[in-house]
Amino acid sequence: MGVNNFGEVQMNNNDAFVKHYAQLVGWTIEQIATDEMDYGEELYGLVLTKGKSKKIAWILRDPEGNGAGFLEIDNV
Repeated sequence: MGVNNFGEVQMNNNDAFVKHYAQLVGWTIEQIATDEMDYGEELYGLVLTKGKSKKIAWILRDPEGNGAGFLEIDNV
């Protein structure tokens, strides 16, 4: 991803993460969710709504939970 000379964001639409996060386009963040993980740490997420549908984008470290940022998206 980058920004061109016109200030427009350019994304690689073949990127798996871009496709994964595209699930969030058009949704509205309504509140923050919390849950306690097995080892006592708090897990945070974004509660998203679109009409009567809801999903939670859980903020993790990576898809396995042990590295750089990743959002796990669950339909509620």
